[in-house]
Amino acid sequence: MTAEHVVVVWLGGGPPHQDMFDMKPDAPKEIAGEFKPIGTNVPGIQVCELMPRLARNADKYTILRSVGIKSETWEHGGGQYWLTGNPRKTGVTPAYPMYGNVVAKLRPAPKDVPTFVAFGDIDNHAYGLKQNYLGPTADPIVFQPEDAKGEVKGMLVPPAGLDLSAFDRRETLRQSLDTQLRGLDDPIVGGMDKFQQTAFDLLRSPKLRDALAVEKEPLKVAERYGKNSHGRRVLAARRLVEAGVPFVYTHFESNWDHHGQNFRACKEKLPNLDKAVASLIEDLHDRGLLEKTVVMVLGEMGRTPKINKDAGRDHWGTCQSVLVAGGGFKGGCVVGATDKHAAYVTDKYYKVESFGRTIYHLLGIDPDQTLYALDNRPHRLIGEDTPLIKEALV
Repeated sequence: MTAEHVVVVWLGGGPPHQDMFDMKPDAPKEIAGEFKPIGTNVPGIQVCELMPRLARNADKYTILRSVGIKSETWEHGGGQYWLTGNPRKTGVTPAYPMYGNVVAKLRPAPKDVPTFVAFGDIDNHAYGLKQNYLGPTADPIVFQPEDAKGEVKGMLVPPAGLDLSAFDRRETLRQSLDTQLRGLDDPIVGGMDKFQQTAFDLLRSPKLRDALAVEKEPLKVAERYGKNSHGRRVLAARRLVEAGVPFVYTHFESNWDHHGQNFRACKEKLPNLDKAVASLIEDLHDRGLLEKTVVMVLGEMGRTPKINKDAGRDHWGTCQSVLVAGGGFKGGCVVGATDKHAAYVTDKYYKVESFGRTIYHLLGIDPDQTLYALDNRPHRLIGEDTPLIKEALV
């Protein structure tokens, strides 16, 4: 079955894999850290004690422990690598599109819902992803669903005294004013025109407004996801998938770049992540949507094995742990292994290009196809020939 939806839970800054999904309790304390592993509902798989609900749902996801960069020194711009499947640094051409941009280009949604929605800052520690070679027509609609004053949510609710007939007249005026601009055949202007039209279409869409109305969920459901802005975003992501939106990105929590006080930060963040992601996976499974929805939980890097003098972990690119579920990924599976300090891959190493190829494979998108930039230059979707992560696939 070809996956129809993707939900990205982005942990911008780089989450500590040693304190989440690749714990090393027998390592020295300056590496093992403060937390203990607990068993899951799959024998042999353990996760951090702060994630008990994910432990109870391990049969529904796979942990990738061996996908990495093979570079100890890794900066935040590498997040673009993970979200595009291609090597990219800030300011380097071509500016590869992320998965959501490609889906928006190749598989647009019905006009009553957007193809690509982003909750939160998509550029946080993944610099420049909006400036990709596909141009603005493939960009996401970005907003905060919990913010009643948010620009996009405000756009979805007509102001008092404005009925849709008056709005239609405004659109007619806009179209007449834009005639000369459209005649310039400028791709940037064309992209802006599409966004303007999308705004009008979304305003007319009860389906999208209903999907974003997370306050309609029963109190118990809201509490399961977490009564905070991050839980509400993930809950909104589930509702958008149910409404037919193909690609949803949410930046979870403010910053996972724990150079200092890593364990204090994790004590606050991991329980929130546990609630939200476990609830998302459970609900998609119970509604029959998990098998056609890819869920991925990741950041741009892992963290150093050794805890620094500030009780933090620094940047580490050679490996991290990525949670993937649904859409053709196995449940109850771990792919690859790291050494006794969670520093280097010791089994089944895969490049990030393999991760990208695998995502496109599940979406039914040919990773070797050629797409064209705004300047008409051709680019292969995934530039390097790398194998699929077959061990993770159903």
